[in-house]
Amino acid sequence: MKLQTSIKPRRDGTVKVTGQDRQTYVFVADSDGELSCDVTDTATVASLLAGGEFWPANPEDHEAAMALTVAGDDEDDEPADGDDLADDVGDLNALPLEANTPPVARRKPGPKPKVK
Repeated sequence: MKLQTSIKPRRDGTVKVTGQDRQTYVFVADSDGELSCDVTDTATVASLLAGGEFWPANPEDHEAAMALTVAGDDEDDEPADGDDLADDVGDLNALPLEANTPPVARRKPGPKPKVK
């Protein structure tokens, strides 16, 4: 499903998200200037939609997106196969690291110590 995001991009104009399938999804500006990416993993789509800063790029996908977010509202947060994803991926509602990281200026090396 093609998703868009409202997260402020990094200096290079991208937002990178590591999915539940351990694949990195890179959101870049599309022809309309919106940050978008085609996310192929259903579990990743569901977790991104649940976070509130991602939404379907195509209006035709809104019903499917709603079904994914409603289906992902298990109280025990444990998938049917018994694998507890909370142990593997951390806080699914957290922002990508880039969003909370201020730019850091490079430090110039100081003078070399004098050898006696």
